[in-house]
Amino acid sequence: MEQLSKLKEVSKAKHYILEKYFPSWATILGSKYRNLYYVDCFAGEGKYKGGKAGSPLIIYRKAHDIILNKPYGIHLKFVEKDKQRAERLRQYLYNEKSSPHVTPNVYSEDSRQFTDGLLKAIPSSSPVFFFIDPYGHPVSIPVINHILQRPHAEILLNLMWWRINMDLSNPNVVNRLNKMFGHKNWSKESFLQKSGIQREEGFLNYFCSHIHCKYLFQFRIRFDPEDKIRGGRNRTKYYLIHFCNHSKAILLMKQIMWGLGDEEGTFDYSASSQGVLFSRTPTVEQLIKYLEKNYIGTGKKVEFEQLQIATYHLPFIEKHYRQAIKRMELENQGVIVKRIKSMKSGIAKGDIIHFIRQGERNGNKE
Repeated sequence: MEQLSKLKEVSKAKHYILEKYFPSWATILGSKYRNLYYVDCFAGEGKYKGGKAGSPLIIYRKAHDIILNKPYGIHLKFVEKDKQRAERLRQYLYNEKSSPHVTPNVYSEDSRQFTDGLLKAIPSSSPVFFFIDPYGHPVSIPVINHILQRPHAEILLNLMWWRINMDLSNPNVVNRLNKMFGHKNWSKESFLQKSGIQREEGFLNYFCSHIHCKYLFQFRIRFDPEDKIRGGRNRTKYYLIHFCNHSKAILLMKQIMWGLGDEEGTFDYSASSQGVLFSRTPTVEQLIKYLEKNYIGTGKKVEFEQLQIATYHLPFIEKHYRQAIKRMELENQGVIVKRIKSMKSGIAKGDIIHFIRQGERNGNKE
């Protein structure tokens, strides 16, 4: 029997995000829909050395935890090309506790050919969450866009930058990249002539520009010390990118991703040799500067959550906005808070943030 792989620290980041996000996703949408679908397009065999759970078992167990006394069903679709690994995953799932409201299926298929057909078998009105690797376990961008056309579809995408970067200039694998993009035009882009972070950012921006959705947010994973890559502590191994069309989904995912971020609060992660996550330092001053430049003096009145949605692309989460607004209010920096939901000095969803014009006081012109 083939030995199980070792679970590396950087892989734990994926597990953490799925473990935290999936229950909220299922609970929120399960209150409105009778059937939810989760599709893992590169499932693996479900376990690592030492019996540590992989993403399929994590999701399966979480589904059981949240389904108790709920009126909806959760359908889990796990796609694994290797037949032996797929069979081991089936056995692991069989050995877990079962529920008539949680339905797991394991498919020994190539995700490139299989995903589009599987999507057609899922009712278009049902919420669906896809976990995709578009390069290592190919699901093309056209298929990704097909998924995101659905009214309640989300994707967490594992973009393996280190492998793609190695292959960009390799004529032997050019067809693989053609299939991922669905065209050959990428080979004429200027990022191919660059190196380092410029090449990386150029490719990332180009890739994301081909995904048709309203919101996306990325989380950078740096190399694990176990990878023994020279300079790996500061080099990107892969990106986790969340694509969706619903503002509450992107704010929730940002909140969870930030929980893994490094000490700079930059939405990236590097495993320490002891496997301990670094703490973070909020960058409230940077957010204040952004609001001063883009909002102060405009006279705009913006609901607190809508302000976060309008600036979702910024590397800040709810507590940073609350801290920034409260400080600006206390220091009379052009902000007045109309408290509708919160009490006293608090700030909450529903409260109105008024960025006053010069010459205004308490929301009224002098």
